[in-house]
Amino acid sequence: MQGTPYRLLATNGGEICGLAISLGEMLSPIGLPELDVEGPGVAGGERLLMAHAVPSTNYSRKSGNRMATTDPVNLVLVYRPHAVGVEDFNQIGRRVREIADNVNVYIQKDELPGDALLEELARHRTLVFSPLQLSSFYVQRGCIYSGRPMQKSEQLLRLELADVPVPPWTSMNRGKRLDPEYWGEHVVIKPEIGSAGRGVGVCKTSWLNEKSYSFQPFARKGNNFIVQKIVRNTKISKLRVHVLFDEVLCSYRFRYPETINLDTEEDLELFQRYFIPANNIPEFYCSEEITEHARRCYRAFDGVALLGLDVVLDEAGKHYFIEANPGGNTWHYSSEYMGDRLTSQGIFLEQQFGAFERAGDVLASRALQEAI
Repeated sequence: MQGTPYRLLATNGGEICGLAISLGEMLSPIGLPELDVEGPGVAGGERLLMAHAVPSTNYSRKSGNRMATTDPVNLVLVYRPHAVGVEDFNQIGRRVREIADNVNVYIQKDELPGDALLEELARHRTLVFSPLQLSSFYVQRGCIYSGRPMQKSEQLLRLELADVPVPPWTSMNRGKRLDPEYWGEHVVIKPEIGSAGRGVGVCKTSWLNEKSYSFQPFARKGNNFIVQKIVRNTKISKLRVHVLFDEVLCSYRFRYPETINLDTEEDLELFQRYFIPANNIPEFYCSEEITEHARRCYRAFDGVALLGLDVVLDEAGKHYFIEANPGGNTWHYSSEYMGDRLTSQGIFLEQQFGAFERAGDVLASRALQEAI
């Protein structure tokens, strides 16, 4: 970004926390209407978040995909160590500054902001993006997009609202019986809350019918379960499509290290073992149809910008969406849980489509449209 003036706003341990930029060349300023909105006060330790503004379409892209607006806008990128690498956000911030005029980019750790920062942010319209649910950071004025933990049944309902293919599923209640003619000989059991394949199992439908009397749904100290019809592919475990709003950042799949069948008890154990992504082989994969469906999904998850969509294939290649992972612990470009493992296997997710450039483009656009 040579030749572009900017000023450092704050530093945190040598890391860039905020940059206010002003590109030297204004490109057809259009002047978005200033919203007369005051942020709620913060008293008694309470943190209040503003509701979302109605998106405006009054922005323009000029040559070189640069955007322009006459009024300053703040874009705050909030990260949590170990789950998101701050350098990823630095790259996204640089992309925003390359294409958007008058956007103040702040990169902040998820911790209580200081009074000086709150005052600085309150001067202009603000949009905040955090992959994970905010635990400490807040603003007095702004549109907030952050992760939100969500039970699997709600995720499936929202995916159905997004009009994408979803396999048959049901909540596991005491005494519920499943017709093997419809559900098949085996079904998948999943805990409502869980990640990385933990707690997911496969059992015979007849056994589940025999044992269903012992299930206690909505137990205060226990986890509830859902039952999902098996969608099986003998070679592919699942696909992961990472979307930010309606922009696909990367798309990859996990391939079984061997062909999987469901003929014996040993097959069942092996199939269950391969629910865990770490036991499979990651590789880039992209399907135009799956991508088109994935881009629809964010509209059904209000207030959540980042989804890690899990997709399974049947033997004919038909796809089904099974999870959306709106909690946001899916930033595997640099996460300690999965990102380090992927890079050690030569999979650099950001290189597939230029994930950080795409993220910068869509975040700059959203900031200009929706900041309040």
